[in-house]
Amino acid sequence: MKALVHEKERAIELRKKGYSYKDIMKEVKVAKSSISSWLKDFPLTTDEKRYLRKRLDSNISRGRIKAATSNHENKLKRDKKIISEAHKEFQEYVRDPLFHTGIALYWGEGAKRSNAFQFTNSDIDMVNVMLLWIERFTEYKREDLGYRLYIHKPYAHFEYEKVWAKRLGVPLTQFKKTIFKPTNLGYKKRPSYEGCLRLEVPRSTSLFLKISGWTKLLIEYHSKS
Repeated sequence: MKALVHEKERAIELRKKGYSYKDIMKEVKVAKSSISSWLKDFPLTTDEKRYLRKRLDSNISRGRIKAATSNHENKLKRDKKIISEAHKEFQEYVRDPLFHTGIALYWGEGAKRSNAFQFTNSDIDMVNVMLLWIERFTEYKREDLGYRLYIHKPYAHFEYEKVWAKRLGVPLTQFKKTIFKPTNLGYKKRPSYEGCLRLEVPRSTSLFLKISGWTKLLIEYHSKS
């Protein structure tokens, strides 16, 4: 009985110091129902409530910082593993001319700030080469990708999405909504122009990081040569 009295006094003391029920339960090993019963007749003053709120906010902030630190550390570990794999694969593929070609094409025409693999060009042959590169050196196939056409508004009625889909051998359903670019011209200035196509590899943060590593290795390789 004396033990319970002591625990009750301890719980009340901690509550007045601004401890939450959860914090008190760490110090006083009794059920939450007991703590609730003990403290119901001891409402907090305005200052005590303010202090409790401050403690809770502090705990939340520490929790967020801890979670953010953990997430960052996990990301660094994942990135380190991806870069390590990129080094091994570079040595495996380094004698394949297509491997060099695809990296160079992405270096020149690929997205650099999106953290995702995106390649845009108006040359159907260049886009086809990039697709061959993707299929040979990554886990993706052309039917896994997303495609988006960028073209000037006066060309809308030509339905060039169908032309690109047929030439690339991909379903039209893989094409996302076409982006029509404004222009003052009301006619087709370049007869051969059929818009620019963007290849989008979904959920490709790892691939983006890997190709960034391959690009650096390619530069070093040719610099030494």
